[in-house]
Formats: sequence, structure tokens, C-alpha cells
Amino acid sequence: MSASRGPSRAAPSPVRELFRARLLVVVTGIFGVGAFFGTMLTSLTSFMADRGVAEEAGLLYGIMGIGSAAFALGVAFLPTTFSLRARWAMFSAILLAGSLLLFVVDDVPGMIGALALLGIGIGPTLVTQYSFGATRSPAGRTATVMTMLGSGVIVGQSLGSAVTGEVTEHAGTPVALMLPAVAAAIVATAGAVNWFLTASEPRSPRPDASPVSS
Repeated sequence: MSASRGPSRAAPSPVRELFRARLLVVVTGIFGVGAFFGTMLTSLTSFMADRGVAEEAGLLYGIMGIGSAAFALGVAFLPTTFSLRARWAMFSAILLAGSLLLFVVDDVPGMIGALALLGIGIGPTLVTQYSFGATRSPAGRTATVMTMLGSGVIVGQSLGSAVTGEVTEHAGTPVALMLPAVAAAIVATAGAVNWFLTASEPRSPRPDASPVSS
């Protein structure tokens, strides 16, 4: 038999199935998550550098990372009645709200509070997006879809870091701190589009989830 056939000997779905709106919206949303990681770390580094403690940026970023990982793991304990599309909508809204706080943060304690809130939003959103990717993968294309999602995070993070670095150099930290909100808006907007594209979904998400990275 052809090597392109899976264990069930059924031919994989056509490549065009990878470009359906219900899957592309997930890729767009996860690109926004990656962009958030990149813009947040770079702008945070600039924020701390302005205060003469750039080396402590990683420590503060870790606050968001710990919260993100904890709440991502906590998704497993959410009731199945709390649907995937509702999770994306709610947690991306928390992410957007936290990113808007960055507009008014002017000291380290305030930044810590904003990062703690951001951690609540980002981890569950990422896990939910991977769950959508798993459930919407065309037959025989799961590995390809997971690669698309992983690449979306990487490309988003790289682009977010590069753009934020340039903005920081030319416009300063206050403007750079607006960019995480732009990335969060991409995530939330994709979540809103997904809400209308999702007519039905499994009651319980599949356990296919990527480790939360940053």
C-alpha cells in the first residue's frame, strides 16, 4: 500500500482541508498568542531597563509564566459544560483586559499585578486553541495541524519581538507597552470569529495540548 496511508489504510484528507476557515481561525489566534509573548517580553525588558534593572525583567516575566502554566493545567478540571468556544472567548477577554492595564502601569508593583492577570488569560487560551486544532484536524493531517499551530506561535513570537524592539528604539517604552494589547486583540478577535464559526463541538475537549511556552 502507499506510504501516504495511515494505520487505518484510509487516505489522508486533501490538503485543501487544511485551509478551511474553522482551522485557519485557530492558526490566526495562536499566532496572536505568539505575538503576545514576543511583544510582552520585549516591552517588559524595556520597562525594567528604564528603571535601571533590566536584568530583573525575566523574574517578572516568570510571574506571568507561573500563572499561565498553573491555569493551563487547571483547564483539565473545568466542567465539560464550559465549552471550548466559551473558554477561548472568556480567557482571551481576560488577556485583553490585562494588556490594557499596561497603558497605565508606571511602577513595578503595578506591572506585577498586570502580569499576574495576564497569566490567568494566556495559558488557558493556548490550551484551548490546541484543543480546537486537535478536534478540527482533517483525517490523517493531525501532525501537520500541530506543526502549523507550533509554527504560528514561533512566527508570532519572533515577529512580535522584532517589531517591539524597533518601536522601543524609536518611540520609547510607553508606545511599546501598547503592542501586547494589539496582539491580545488579535487573539480575542479570532476567538469572536471562532464563536460564530463553531456550530457544535465536543462536550469534553480532547487532551491534545501543547506545553505552554513563552
